[in-house]
Amino acid sequence: MKKPRSFLTISLMLLLIALVAGCAPKQWQPVTLKTEDICWPPGPGCKVSYAGEISQFEQTNESLATWITGKSQGGRILKPVAIAIGPGGKMAIADQDRQGIHLYDPANQSYQVIVMAGREKFQTPVGVAFDDAGNLYVTDSQLNKMLIFDAEANFLKAVDQAGGSPLQRPTGITFNRFDKRLYVSDTMQHQILVFSRLGEFIARIGARGDQPGSFNFPTHLSSDLQGNLYITDSMNFRAQILLAASNTWLMFGSHGNGSGDFASPKGIGVDQNGIIYIAETLFDNVQIFDNRGTYLLAVGSQGSEPGQFWMPSGLFIDENNRLYVCDTYNKRIQLFDLLTATAGEAVPRQGELKK
Repeated sequence: MKKPRSFLTISLMLLLIALVAGCAPKQWQPVTLKTEDICWPPGPGCKVSYAGEISQFEQTNESLATWITGKSQGGRILKPVAIAIGPGGKMAIADQDRQGIHLYDPANQSYQVIVMAGREKFQTPVGVAFDDAGNLYVTDSQLNKMLIFDAEANFLKAVDQAGGSPLQRPTGITFNRFDKRLYVSDTMQHQILVFSRLGEFIARIGARGDQPGSFNFPTHLSSDLQGNLYITDSMNFRAQILLAASNTWLMFGSHGNGSGDFASPKGIGVDQNGIIYIAETLFDNVQIFDNRGTYLLAVGSQGSEPGQFWMPSGLFIDENNRLYVCDTYNKRIQLFDLLTATAGEAVPRQGELKK
């Protein structure tokens, strides 16, 4: 028995759609949701404004499978621990449950999850950073390596040593736009390691201790346009700042459960006005300090509603003064617009932070 002509017509149409879908490049975008307006502090003195959240990436041009089933093949964020924004708005998110890096480029709306560095799989990605050319750097604390990718996400190199000694637990990473160097926390060595953008070892900073310039399990890092380095000195329960101009150290914070104290500090960043932001995992908030280390306010509380956190970790502040926070166990990135006024000098002055 002959098949109905309508059946043949539908079959040909589906085949044509499949061919077109296969040829067309997939376009993606982050799914950004904003359900309400929230400010800290509330009222006309607002300094931090909730801007939404990202929990997944999805295709903007539907594939054939999406057209037939109605289901997107989007990339869900499962356990984000670090985020970086690079040139042109490129976004990299270290996701430990995916054992990979979400990489999104808004210029061509491309998206992928990088799970391999050459022939080696990521195990526990902890830190991500872009340099000013768009090259991507990833630290993996289980592989004990820094992995380098070019601006097209092609794997270039793995770095597993510093001056002939193996990396022991690389965690935080930042590209310093002032001196064009990479700074990496080696948590188990209680040091900050300095590399060229090619992965060539340059220097070690610090040793274990509680004096200025010494560390006790350092983790997250950030830097500013003046070349100053910001370090979460986690088990000393403080933040340290290495001032580039004078090569001197400033520090603030202490162990406790009050405002401005630390219990488990993680991500650290500084905005364009010198205001410092630190994710406090056990308090489920982001604590904010002026450029002298004086506590200003906290953003967030425990929960899953907008502006609430469940063990936040890494954070990043982009050139537009937008704060991105890895809300790790809520499986999302929360976004905040920073409305801070100029805080005088963008760099803390020597002797003006608590020691």
